[in-house]
Amino acid sequence: MPQPRMTAMSDPSPIPAYAITAWADDQNIYVALPMTAGGTPYITRFARNEGGLSLALGVLCRRQREVLTPTHGAPANYTLREQPQVKLSKAQEKLRSETTPEQRENARRLLEKMGLK
Repeated sequence: MPQPRMTAMSDPSPIPAYAITAWADDQNIYVALPMTAGGTPYITRFARNEGGLSLALGVLCRRQREVLTPTHGAPANYTLREQPQVKLSKAQEKLRSETTPEQRENARRLLEKMGLK
């Protein structure tokens, strides 16, 4: 019997579903724990001092990484994808498509020789 084909969907967020959100104000450190079934996260607070920060870090370290089974309706968002570090402008893309690396290097050397670097 043939297996049904699944269509893959890419998830735009590199943040895992089990990630914890933390922030602080003048008195407290707040930690929001996402719920497994979704919905409003559980928010707890700790004193804004060394002891409170240590407790908040302990919550982060004890948080279990949930094993999520990707589905069509809920793709996993913790997969890593190769992404370019610098996006090229249209002019840079055109320059790279119309010239070779050797031509660009020769142009850089010529500009440097002319003192225009």
